[in-house]
Amino acid sequence: MGIQDRDWFWNHREEVLKSRRRDPVRSASRGPTGGRVRWGNLLWTLRQALPWLLLVAASFFYIGERFVLAINDQVAKCLPPYTLFLIDRHDRRIDRDVIVGFPAGARMGPFFQPDLMVVKRAVGLPGDHIVVGATETRVNGMVVGEGLDLAATLGRPAADFVRTLVVPEGFVWIMGDTRDSFDSRYWGARPISDLIGRAWPLW
Repeated sequence: MGIQDRDWFWNHREEVLKSRRRDPVRSASRGPTGGRVRWGNLLWTLRQALPWLLLVAASFFYIGERFVLAINDQVAKCLPPYTLFLIDRHDRRIDRDVIVGFPAGARMGPFFQPDLMVVKRAVGLPGDHIVVGATETRVNGMVVGEGLDLAATLGRPAADFVRTLVVPEGFVWIMGDTRDSFDSRYWGARPISDLIGRAWPLW
């Protein structure tokens, strides 16, 4: 800057400073109006998104309340070849041969924790005639299972489980598809009220 330039600046410094304070670009970048615009846009976006957010949250709540996943991680599966089941707590229809889910409870204690979710097949309904034999189990004369292979594991002779009965009202006879399934042959009919819901094999 030359001497004349410096003299001009000092003589006109008040006008220069005033013009800078009036600079519209600077004022807009940090003024209160710009802030109000940004907050207004944010609130408008939130109002538009809120119904969708509520819908997603309600969907997750409904799915979590209605469905339960049950995983059979045993090497010897009682309902082969499936490992993963989806239990529908809103579907409690009990039909013959459908798969149902229920908590193990105390009666399955030797093999399962009481709160573990178990899936088996409903093979006997109220009024059905059950014959549990040493070599096979029949429901209304039809063979639905073989042997009593777990008797020795339970420390009891197979003869202790041989019996004939009628499934009482409000109960269901539950079995797996394999001969080594721990099921109603050993602990009897299960109250229908114990069942969580119908189970669907996924994988």
